[in-house]
Amino acid sequence: MRRDASAGFHSTLLVIAFAISPACHTFLGPSAVDDNWRVHEGPRVTFFVRPGSVGEQNASRLSEVIEDQYSATVAALRLSYAGHVRAFVHDSAADADLPSNFSGRAYPETESFRFVCVAPVTGSTFALMSHEANHVFIINGLGRAGTFLMTEGLATAALSEKYHFAGRHFLFPWTWSHRSQLPALSRLIDDAEWLKVPEDIAYDASASFLAWLLDTYGSDSLRRIYAAASSELADRIASVYSRPLESLEADWLRFCESWVG
Repeated sequence: MRRDASAGFHSTLLVIAFAISPACHTFLGPSAVDDNWRVHEGPRVTFFVRPGSVGEQNASRLSEVIEDQYSATVAALRLSYAGHVRAFVHDSAADADLPSNFSGRAYPETESFRFVCVAPVTGSTFALMSHEANHVFIINGLGRAGTFLMTEGLATAALSEKYHFAGRHFLFPWTWSHRSQLPALSRLIDDAEWLKVPEDIAYDASASFLAWLLDTYGSDSLRRIYAAASSELADRIASVYSRPLESLEADWLRFCESWVG
């Protein structure tokens, strides 16, 4: 079944990549709530949907997915975040003032995010929504990350795969199949270089490496390197993991080569 679904993995992560820029975390939130929204309350996330929209028709499912993601992210990263989040579900890119019908934006400072939800609602929709929500959960739980690699990569590395296969089942096979295109991690930890790497490569490689670090060494170590800036991250990694970045990189690639899910 994973093999049958694999054709959609790359498009899912590309959707996420194009949906987000490194400057997506603004201090402003979505526009004020008006009469053209309907409210669907959830335990951790309140959804605002357009009347009669695909988002409204699928509000219960979206809420179910996001509650699972909240639980998974809190458990994986040992977050203490217990806030309440607002999700604005738009029925078109024009309505959301976003670049495409498969895009979103997070506003951690105002505990909110928005995304476009159009038919058909698939795992790509759930992955995009969960990625955006993860920015809110993670930044409010851990503070600001020190690099683009950590900011964007961890939001995907922490994805739950209960409702889609856009996490590890995509990331690890993708890494090995794209190994000839991967930049060295020494470039990806440098914010100036990260911006020069093609978006899909930068996002997916960052997420894959962080997912492997999280699975292999646990959240405590990852939290210790989370806030390190580009100029500090290589040394911080060597200190925390007692190994240089290049050694970890080699192990990560070997792991991806043999990963079978």
